[in-house]
Amino acid sequence: MKKVLVVLLSVLLAVLIGTGIYIYRLLDMVQEKPVVNPDTGNPIEDPSDIGIGPGAPNSNETGVINIMLFGTDNRHRNEQSRSDSMMIASIDKKNKTVKVTSLMRDMYVPIPGKKDNRINTAYIFGGPSLALKTVNTNFNMDITDYISVDFFSLEMIIDEVGGVPIDVKQKEIKHINKFIKELDKIHKDGKKTPLLTEPGLQVLSGRQAVSYCRIRSVGNGDFDRTARQRKVLDELFKKGKQMGVSRIPGLVAKILPEVETSLSKTEIIDLAIAMIGFSTSEIEQFRLPANGAYTDQTINGMMVLVPDMEKNKQLLHEFIYGKDEVEPSPSVSPEN
Repeated sequence: MKKVLVVLLSVLLAVLIGTGIYIYRLLDMVQEKPVVNPDTGNPIEDPSDIGIGPGAPNSNETGVINIMLFGTDNRHRNEQSRSDSMMIASIDKKNKTVKVTSLMRDMYVPIPGKKDNRINTAYIFGGPSLALKTVNTNFNMDITDYISVDFFSLEMIIDEVGGVPIDVKQKEIKHINKFIKELDKIHKDGKKTPLLTEPGLQVLSGRQAVSYCRIRSVGNGDFDRTARQRKVLDELFKKGKQMGVSRIPGLVAKILPEVETSLSKTEIIDLAIAMIGFSTSEIEQFRLPANGAYTDQTINGMMVLVPDMEKNKQLLHEFIYGKDEVEPSPSVSPEN
């Protein structure tokens, strides 16, 4: 019996090692693009190059890895564009949680080296590096890495996990269908995506889900739009956690070529291993600016959200790190 166990364990170990090597090789398919000093285009020499100040949290102490997630609104592959969605993904290794904070694109903030503008313009002015610096500078963060996907990539990723379950409201249907038709034209792949006909809980395909994420004219404008984006991300996370081990290499092979990131292969593997060990299947969600911490203004003809920086910084840090880890500031009600 002991010899049989030894043989079985040896075979299992060989399979795990072989799978690990295969996945490591697959990571060569990732479009790796390092973060640079947005002012010079040179490699990062000091954290201040990307807006990380001496008072920013230290991931070695907090156990929290913050990564910027960008969803770009380019209509053609590989074109430069604004970030249609910006989120901070916070992976807490100590407490084994995943948190996501949406940054509303109409937030009017200082863009380092540029004039004040909507936060999403930082991406087109200086790509991921300037966008990172903008977030770090304004919200006292320690973000050094990013992951970026476009419409095409997000659609494919959702399809690879079998779609996402979404409770569609009646008033959202016509807007989803409008964007489905637009995306069918943009992709030029001859695919005619089924239009939605009824409200209620249903599994949306990649193109349907991306269309759902783009709705802005239903409900409370961009506030509800970012909530929809977080919902889709949450459902993707759940699907990923539910997948069998045998499907992971194939999924990885399909997804990785569609992703641009500054993360190294080792960092990707370390984060994946850590998250597999998390018992939670839910993503905790937050949004900036928080309720009561901004004003609606019209500046240079643009309708924008002007945040109270101190209040929003405080609430963001409380959400990511916990109230016990952050010094108190004026009270304000956040909106998840």
